[in-house]
Amino acid sequence: MHKLIVLLISIFFLNTSYADSKTTLYDFRFWTSPERTRIVIDTEQSVRFSIKQDKTQVTLSVKNAKLLNKTFKKLFYKDQRIKKTRVKRDKNTMRFFFKTFDDYLIKSYTLKPNNKYKHHRLVLDLYDNKSKAVKSKPIKKKTKKPTDIKTSKKIILIDPGHGGEDPGAIGYKKSKEKNITLKIAKKLARKINQTKGMKAILTRKGDYYVGLAKRIRIAQANNASLFISIHADSVKSKSAKGASVYTLSVRGGSTKFAQRLERSQNMADQFGVEEQLGKNDKYLNKILWDFSRKDRDTQSQKLGNKILKQMDKIGYLHKKKPQKAGFVVLKTPAIPSVLVETAFISNPKEEKRLNNIKEQNKIANAIYKGILNYYE
Repeated sequence: MHKLIVLLISIFFLNTSYADSKTTLYDFRFWTSPERTRIVIDTEQSVRFSIKQDKTQVTLSVKNAKLLNKTFKKLFYKDQRIKKTRVKRDKNTMRFFFKTFDDYLIKSYTLKPNNKYKHHRLVLDLYDNKSKAVKSKPIKKKTKKPTDIKTSKKIILIDPGHGGEDPGAIGYKKSKEKNITLKIAKKLARKINQTKGMKAILTRKGDYYVGLAKRIRIAQANNASLFISIHADSVKSKSAKGASVYTLSVRGGSTKFAQRLERSQNMADQFGVEEQLGKNDKYLNKILWDFSRKDRDTQSQKLGNKILKQMDKIGYLHKKKPQKAGFVVLKTPAIPSVLVETAFISNPKEEKRLNNIKEQNKIANAIYKGILNYYE
């Protein structure tokens, strides 16, 4: 009798321990870009998974998984690549069936927690087989014929900061920087495209992340004559306000504020992007010496001043002169480049302003006039 009780107690604790050891799937997020669909799952460190692909179906199997009720509804995502999603529990394994429209190339990896994400993450990327990103072929710079140079348009590369898995700064009322920057960027692009002799190209047109190094390559591939990166700053103090413009400093930020800002903007790999942007990056280190730095920096300062002069007409300036910082996106070879901090999203009044369509138009128009004055 005593042995039976001991056995029952042992079985109880074994089952309890087993239940507690289940891997929790905290959240599912999906992002669609022109070249891929990204699936991000917030999970625990001990996640054990496998992926099976059969033409137009991708099966993700997670062993001993526990799915939160609030997460269940987020699974049924549809886009240009995912047609339908099904979930099925098979004994101790939870299987996720993604019915796809085509046979895609699947890449998967895990990411550790960081200052923005407290959980480990399992990332699945569904790439179009014809995607340039998958083939990893270098983007060839288009060469113009001598007869085309005079008639060619000025290409303005507009870079809406953040996107997709990277929300950017979060406002007092939970506004996301990535959404505001995209709206302003689209308004600016529309104004430029309505101007004779000018053409705007966006680094992203929707809510998806574009790697920092890739934003540079997009500018190169399109023979951009200017690079404008649009952002909305955030600090702990709610009273900080005003716009500012930054140009490249190879040595890093000239002030503690600029150094903090560049650290937050340059952390690309924390958002599920497989690219390293450190001091030893051969590509970025090479391009720093690939152009006349002095002339480019002079032109960037000139452009920054023209934009600030216009921004001063529509609101308060945080800094009246262009500041210096080591932003990766500004390291575009031979292209005058600026990063515009439109306002402080952490300031409740400025957050409200950034979400106002009329104010977005004013900001876009100020940057646009600054560009026109730079060319004049």
